[in-house]
Amino acid sequence: MFRISMQDQAGPVGMFGDGLAHFHAMSRSLATHWYHVSLKRRHEGLFVAYEEMLNDEPRLVELLVSQNQSVVVQEIQVVTPGWMNKGSSWKMEKLTSLSMGFNQAGVPICVLEVEGGDVYVDTHQRDLKVESLTGLKELYRRSS
Repeated sequence: MFRISMQDQAGPVGMFGDGLAHFHAMSRSLATHWYHVSLKRRHEGLFVAYEEMLNDEPRLVELLVSQNQSVVVQEIQVVTPGWMNKGSSWKMEKLTSLSMGFNQAGVPICVLEVEGGDVYVDTHQRDLKVESLTGLKELYRRSS
């Protein structure tokens, strides 16, 4: 999850819209993946660009199914830590597909495919094969 320090708040709650507050910074205490989503929302008859940072798959799916004539997802990028992307640092890449399944212990495992074809799984289990997951279900596939 994202953490926000109240000292980083920019102006009072409601200054930027009903129930909204803005912050200069946020942090995370866990080195786990998250999603950066570019979308457009209709506001007073015009589409306005927004960026949302989503912590997990339930929030992403919630946003995807809420699309309608007033909310359109433009692009999804996934931000992965080095342990997950097999690199030395964090990466932000366009998400091609997202699936979830369960390992032998029944733990949910997320399978992410990014532009370029790399596939990442959100487990430290080094010998895990995606094919071994049960109940694998595709939650998102980028349309061409």
